[in-house]
Amino acid sequence: MRRMLFLTLALGVFVAACSGASVATPTAEPEATATEKPTATPVPTATATPSPTPVPVYGPADYPEGVNPLTGLPVGDPAILERRPALVKVSNESPEVRPQSGLSFADHVWEYQMEGWGQTRFTAVYYGQSPERAGSVRSARLIDTDVLIPMYDAILAYSGSSMGMTTELKNTYWERVFREEPERTHLVRIRDIPVEGTDYYHALFAVPEDLWEYADERGVGEPERRPEGLVFSPDVPPDGEPTDEAIVDFPGSGPLHRWTYDDASGRWLSSTEDQKALAEETSDIDLLIGEQLAFDNVVVLYAEHYLADFIEDLPNGLLSVGVILEGEGEAILLRDGQRYEVTWRREGDDMVQFFDADDQLIPFRPGTTWFSVTVTGEFEEYQAAVDYKP
Repeated sequence: MRRMLFLTLALGVFVAACSGASVATPTAEPEATATEKPTATPVPTATATPSPTPVPVYGPADYPEGVNPLTGLPVGDPAILERRPALVKVSNESPEVRPQSGLSFADHVWEYQMEGWGQTRFTAVYYGQSPERAGSVRSARLIDTDVLIPMYDAILAYSGSSMGMTTELKNTYWERVFREEPERTHLVRIRDIPVEGTDYYHALFAVPEDLWEYADERGVGEPERRPEGLVFSPDVPPDGEPTDEAIVDFPGSGPLHRWTYDDASGRWLSSTEDQKALAEETSDIDLLIGEQLAFDNVVVLYAEHYLADFIEDLPNGLLSVGVILEGEGEAILLRDGQRYEVTWRREGDDMVQFFDADDQLIPFRPGTTWFSVTVTGEFEEYQAAVDYKP
């Protein structure tokens, strides 16, 4: 085994003919409008625009033209689905990097534990939409090469990596990784974001439109395959447990991540308590739009982890941590104010899929998804404490 938007989605339901069956359909991905722009480089606006005509929802493999397999929603320009998904490493290190930029534009966000088990980082997946910037950007980890790059057939923007992680990247997906380069604008330094006086260390941001342009120049912008997606339906699956709140408290200094269901929008609102900085819980805001992060689906995914044979944190002698997302395991799906105990399964480079108690693929709400990954198995003592209300 290898070592491995806060905009409301208006979901419409109508009857369409498809092999004689009724098909539920969502509206298009909403266009998020950024209010603050970087000054260091010309910046593009979001690329996805609402479509006036909804289309059927399919999954996990067959989708009509123009439907984003990662969200189950139509995009304004089907041509954008011919690009590779872009992964951007986003810092969650401290209140100094919050509010982050561009997370509400991501189709998926992966939150995971790193070396020492007491700190988390994000990998944001951009495909259907493009923010003017994303970040701040931080360094790569094993979950990128073990799971995310192959699963999404993606390119990766990151700030750097340890010597061991650099070797891992060179041995796997080196031609698809992008670091800061002089005279290039795919990764830029922007001072005083999110606040005046933010350290230079936290000043690196990805510009996805420029990243995709550079990928085309380097000959890696066209995917080898259209990414497989999830199963989507606006209809709420049966047998869920009503849930208003979910707390995912990572060990050590955490942070504690709280999800609160908003009945008006049908989405889950994100808040963070930074225990390392002894900072009070605050709403997670996307600085680009000035609104609280909201996702349609939240998944708490339990997977085996391993310790690599190289040091990730040299000053503290901490080994790099990898995630084994092969085979199957337990997970919790939150959607529409309901909680479902599900099973995840994945083989090879396939997209991870989720099954209900009857071993049927369980549909996600059309829209964006946040994955919180925590450890099980040998290192289960470092598992995040997860609680639900009611």
